[in-house]
Amino acid sequence: MRELAFAEKEGRFADEGWRVRKAGSAFWASVIITALRDSQGRLTGFAKITQDMTERRDTAERINKLNRELRRKVLELDESRRIIELRTLELQKLSADVLQVQDEERRRIARELHDDLGQQLSLLKMVLGRSPNQEANEIVTSALASVRNLSYLLHPPLLDETGLRAALDWFVDGIKKRSGVEIALIIRPQTFPRLSGEIETAIFRVVQEALTNVVRHSQSSSARVEIDKQSDFVTVRVRDYGKGLPEDILRGKKLGVGIAGMRERIRQFGGELTVTRNEPGTTVEAKIPLFI
Repeated sequence: MRELAFAEKEGRFADEGWRVRKAGSAFWASVIITALRDSQGRLTGFAKITQDMTERRDTAERINKLNRELRRKVLELDESRRIIELRTLELQKLSADVLQVQDEERRRIARELHDDLGQQLSLLKMVLGRSPNQEANEIVTSALASVRNLSYLLHPPLLDETGLRAALDWFVDGIKKRSGVEIALIIRPQTFPRLSGEIETAIFRVVQEALTNVVRHSQSSSARVEIDKQSDFVTVRVRDYGKGLPEDILRGKKLGVGIAGMRERIRQFGGELTVTRNEPGTTVEAKIPLFI
């Protein structure tokens, strides 16, 4: 009676709710009751349309349930992403600390080799200089040269004293003499400015590791090193003309310690290191942003 009264007053009544079939089964129905009037506007009856909406309602409920589950999963995913980002930042900080400790330890060992063992070998050479034993003199001289070279390779003093260009000139000349590989070193601009100590160390280590890999693995008779400083970044490129790297390394499926170390060192500055195959040979390229 309430529904009919509403339909009479408003002209139409619509509702959804549970209804019962004649057989006694319940179903979710959409009910529309329309008031019928004659030409004089007098109420003559009502038209009622009942539509079974059970399947549509069940579908809507499933969709709502899936949406609630999706929202829950999205919240869980956001929380997981937040945790991963925090862990990534922690790992990056830890990696930066490890690299810093590694560089400091290299400096310490280099200093001890040069100042302690180097001085002892120098003293021994002076003592043996008064001896006719030529073979012993030659052994001590060779050992002293090896200690000094190892000390400089661990941390070249030129890198701190006069900068990247002098350190790279010394290193490239030395590796050319020791390996027989012809290496071209191109540094642009010609008057290369001093960079921060951390960036100069990173560039030196990339060149050092890349050329060491060239000598050990590439079977190349020549290589090319380019350092190109622009206004907002520095590009470091080391190219050899040897047999090239295996595909699993180029695709990042199997990274050696050296490449992984170079990549992590460059990543600390927001840069990127790539390794690509050429015909012939391999190119290692690092791009380091300069934050002024």
